[in-house]
Amino acid sequence: MNIRWTVILAIITLILLGWFYSLNQTDSELAELIKQEESPEYVGNKMNTVIYSPTGAKQYVALSEKVEYYEYDGHTDFYTSIVYLFDIQHEKIQQTESWKLSANKATLTKDNMLYLDGNVLGESLLPQSKLQRFETESAVVNLTTQDISSDKQVKINGLNFTSIGLKLTGNLQQQVATLKEQVKTHYEISKTNDETDESQNEQ
Repeated sequence: MNIRWTVILAIITLILLGWFYSLNQTDSELAELIKQEESPEYVGNKMNTVIYSPTGAKQYVALSEKVEYYEYDGHTDFYTSIVYLFDIQHEKIQQTESWKLSANKATLTKDNMLYLDGNVLGESLLPQSKLQRFETESAVVNLTTQDISSDKQVKINGLNFTSIGLKLTGNLQQQVATLKEQVKTHYEISKTNDETDESQNEQ
């Protein structure tokens, strides 16, 4: 009699364990289906995003290998990104690309601030720009005003000069940049035609 009850209890125990396990599995599967609050609303690959100003002119174009949009705070993450800025002073006259910005990751907030991180490179697309290029590890760009700042070491190249500093403030539209803290600058002195000819002769 005791043996029979032992077997029955063992069977009931196994059934209860199986039922409990199936409930846990169902819960975990449901949890995977339910969107977490801080997960992206949508994800896209190899995206080309074009943003227009209120007047209908292009403000910037973003190219990226991967895009994630988060609805809870309205920010967008771009991975392996390239952003083209346009001349904002003459947008009604012509659509001219003025700057090319690239980074490992770019985060765009709903208030039009662009946070660049990892191998940040800015290149002017205007041949006569006083500020031609900058390199750093992180930078912040206001896409409405094109103000730029960085708290990391920055190297900038301009017409006939190269500078390195630990902080940067400036404006890409106005082609100005100010370096702060431990600034080192190297100037290239343009040679006259006679001096150029003479150096060539010496070679």
